[in-house]
Amino acid sequence: MPKTAVPVFTEPFVLYQSALLNTYTERVIHGFTGKPITLGGQACPPEQARANRALVCQHTGLSLNRLTLPRQTHTDQFRLNDTPCERETDAVILTETGVAAMVQVADCVPVILYEPVRHIGAVIHAGWRGTAQSITAKVAQTLFEQHQASPKHLLAVIGPSIGGCCYEVSPEVAEQVSQTIPQATASLYTSLSVNDKPKIDLKQVNALQLEALGVSQVEIIPACTLCDSERLWSHRRGEPGRQVALLELKPQ
Repeated sequence: MPKTAVPVFTEPFVLYQSALLNTYTERVIHGFTGKPITLGGQACPPEQARANRALVCQHTGLSLNRLTLPRQTHTDQFRLNDTPCERETDAVILTETGVAAMVQVADCVPVILYEPVRHIGAVIHAGWRGTAQSITAKVAQTLFEQHQASPKHLLAVIGPSIGGCCYEVSPEVAEQVSQTIPQATASLYTSLSVNDKPKIDLKQVNALQLEALGVSQVEIIPACTLCDSERLWSHRRGEPGRQVALLELKPQ
């Protein structure tokens, strides 16, 4: 059955938000975009991507003048705020107010972290490679060890991505991903009757990685990018578009 969620608005683009983070609307701007606009991809000219990012900033209140985007290549690397960085990264840790960050996805898992006591957060791109390298757990651990965040207070939101209902992978990929969690429960993996390949739920795996660190406040937005062709871009459906996860810390 298709996994759906209710966006907060659908024009001029779809925007999903978190019930957890909506408790802190005076302190953070956050969301997960969807169709009809695209925020990147090889078929999107740079000028169109810039115009669409400006549109998103206009409708969410995000700061366009300090908007930063990592150079995503499915790594487990991340960087801090809008500091210049030549190497590839797939996440941005935010410790400064007024800095906006986006990560692009089109089936991969977007994750937003926010710790309200320390007023710090992160946006993360976790495809199967990033998940197999535990990028979400590594970013969270960095928040704990280097920025004094607490697992008890950390809020985690896992956004729209391809769901376990649809994400068919090779046995080798399933094995790499399953090694990152303490116990791979049977509910995370099923077999297709036609070819007996496993399907994996990357959202649940990222949630379990966080729970292993003591993070108990994890929200999963159930929308599946492959199921919901009306609202979300999907690389597996052969579409060139990209949606983003976005985060900005407001001044306290």
